[in-house]
Amino acid sequence: MITIEAEQFSAELAAEILPLAQKSWEESTVFKKESCAYFGDRDFTLQPDIGRYVELAEQDSVILMALRDEGVLRGYALGLVYRSLHHKTIIGGIGDLIHVELEYRPYTAVIVEKFEKEMKARNVEIIGWPTHINGPVYELLKARGYVGDDIVMEKRI
Repeated sequence: MITIEAEQFSAELAAEILPLAQKSWEESTVFKKESCAYFGDRDFTLQPDIGRYVELAEQDSVILMALRDEGVLRGYALGLVYRSLHHKTIIGGIGDLIHVELEYRPYTAVIVEKFEKEMKARNVEIIGWPTHINGPVYELLKARGYVGDDIVMEKRI
């Protein structure tokens, strides 16, 4: 049975997410190519700061939607809630991570929709998703009404 539900982020859940996050990193290497500041040097293992994510979750600042099939994690969307530094009355959200296993990709729009509902329930007014124009999430977000506002410029120093 397939479920898509909000889950509390924890170190244990991070251990489930990490293999999917690594797949996402490797997949994005293919479509980003030379447009990434890490071009030619993306073949490394992710080492997320799980402790910091747990701290943020304890502050109720992490939203995680999990797609499970028979209890096995097959996809997720993870985001952060924050008070805008530019507009102190605005609560913002950012889509930090998203990955759905290939055979479950038809559910990606459902994950995003539920993710947005969770954000709205936390009084988030605007959501930003860093995404690559050549990536699979770009067209989905565009179809959901997201617009390209700024572009993130990267340079390794």
